[in-house]
Amino acid sequence: MYLNIYEKEQQWINSVMDVKFRGRDILLKQFSKAKIIYNQEYAFISLKFEVEGEIEPYPYGVRVPVEMRAFQNSTAPIVFLLHVVNGVIDELEIITADLTQIDADSIQLEKVEYEVNQEVAI
Repeated sequence: MYLNIYEKEQQWINSVMDVKFRGRDILLKQFSKAKIIYNQEYAFISLKFEVEGEIEPYPYGVRVPVEMRAFQNSTAPIVFLLHVVNGVIDELEIITADLTQIDADSIQLEKVEYEVNQEVAI
């Protein structure tokens, strides 16, 4: 069952989308109409998106337009991968870089770096 996006998930999305790349505004509009299925396992979190209503499709054939690494004080970085499938946001995949257990409530977003796919880099 798809649920509304809550504060913690919205912070993750905002942080991932805080870098400029081609078509970013289209994806931001899709997020505004999205609900999620939240799934957490040992070393990863998945936010699976369902976008409701009319949307403009993302025009670039890039599966992962942006990747973000959030550096943590006492653990390995947390990696965020935004997946776009058939022009629509599909999933925000969140994994620990060393595959240790992930703690959703203690992910720090103060020190991040981005890797934007070359096809959509500005």
